[in-house]
Amino acid sequence: MNTLLISIPLQGFFWTIFLFLFCFGGMYVVELIKLGWLYQYNPPPDTNKEEVKTEKEKAPASNAQEPIYYIVEKKKRRPKTDYGDPKPFRFK
Repeated sequence: MNTLLISIPLQGFFWTIFLFLFCFGGMYVVELIKLGWLYQYNPPPDTNKEEVKTEKEKAPASNAQEPIYYIVEKKKRRPKTDYGDPKPFRFK
């Protein structure tokens, strides 16, 4: 009888790998079920390009200029040339 196939460390290794693969696959099965459930009760709306164009044409065009935002870099601190005295620590 081959003791290597029925040894306790190999059984533990087998069950560890099996449990990992089972949980890994189960996670994706649950995600697919959830996606199917959401799609069944909330199907995505069908939008055509023509409908989108007509919505843009219906929107009133405003002549007001939109605000302009500038990207401002924060000033960098210069490195200290003079350092103060070290602070003493009190341990309890």
